[in-house]
Amino acid sequence: MTDADRIRLPRLPETPIRGYIEGYYGRLLTWQDRCRIITRLAALGMNAYLYAPKEDPCHRVNWRNAWPADWMSEFTAMCDTAAAGGVMVLAGIAPGLDYDPNRDTAEFETLLAKALSLQAAGAHAIVVMFDDIEPPSPTLDPTLANEIDLHAGIAGRLAARLDVPTIVVPRIYADEISEAAPDSYRALAAALPADMPLFHCGSHIVAGTDPLTGSTTPAANSFHQRLILWDNHYCNDYCPRRLFVGRHAGRTGVRDLMLNGTGMVETDMLLLGLMAAGDNKAAWREALAAAGVPQAFHELANWFDGPVTADMVPPAPPPADKAAFDAIETLLWRWKTPLAREWYPFLFGLKHDLLIASGELPALRIAKTQTAPLQRRLTGSTTGDEGEPDEKP
Repeated sequence: MTDADRIRLPRLPETPIRGYIEGYYGRLLTWQDRCRIITRLAALGMNAYLYAPKEDPCHRVNWRNAWPADWMSEFTAMCDTAAAGGVMVLAGIAPGLDYDPNRDTAEFETLLAKALSLQAAGAHAIVVMFDDIEPPSPTLDPTLANEIDLHAGIAGRLAARLDVPTIVVPRIYADEISEAAPDSYRALAAALPADMPLFHCGSHIVAGTDPLTGSTTPAANSFHQRLILWDNHYCNDYCPRRLFVGRHAGRTGVRDLMLNGTGMVETDMLLLGLMAAGDNKAAWREALAAAGVPQAFHELANWFDGPVTADMVPPAPPPADKAAFDAIETLLWRWKTPLAREWYPFLFGLKHDLLIASGELPALRIAKTQTAPLQRRLTGSTTGDEGEPDEKP
């Protein structure tokens, strides 16, 4: 691609990007959910929604399959809703699992047709995604292009054929994925158009403090392209028994940032409010209150604070006291809202964990509530003994 071609590529707006990523495993939002989140983004002054759910088979596993007509109709309506609120819809396609370079012409035309269909439906940008694939691609013929040339070539050719911007998610989207990350970044930066943005997580997939700065990741020093933080701070698909709703800290220096959610729509709309509040404790508390979270939750907030990151293992909260258990009882049995229903399993799980930690959960209750491997580890036996249940069934 010549420099003149690169100059003509469509570009994202120069304004900072803030938004939501539907990019997790295990959950799939409804169209109504998506429109609710887009409305929330607009109300918060945020401007982007990335559609890239791993559970949509036409997005990833069966990426060659065209989306059905009814899906396209719903997607078009979502794009219309977003445009009316000043929110860009970025649409992802993930061909990396099995893109066959030995059939490159046919494969690329299939990919292009899907991208064009999303563009025609109203997508503001196409995101071509090579994340979460094995290195190198199983179908990569070593006599053809290497992986970086292949991926950069796909993205560059796609960009040249579209009227909307193209964004890339590289295979090495965090430093921890490969010891060769710095070399990969430099090679990819040279192979991609200079004005093609990339999503990146920083040093680790769950980024710590000040991600995408030169002192925390070589990506910031290697890419001259625009970097958008794919922020997994609140995402829990890798630890689905946990929930994080603490302050959105350590992001003050990030210009472009999109938050990968949980797929629980009530929770995710709250998390966008926490993202807007940043590291301000008063604003964080206000966002929780505005979402209807009872004051009792603050007795338990330390257990839901934030994930383990490269630079922070959150300190263990002190042992639970009566106030903590009273708060759990209040939240489990008296808090009745859509958000409460999403949080119910996490609150009940915390109750079990605290009782186990204090030695107060009978062996039979452990056997009933924990998986068999964990039950054996906790009790030292394969069966539970008799004991009175400590809670409502």
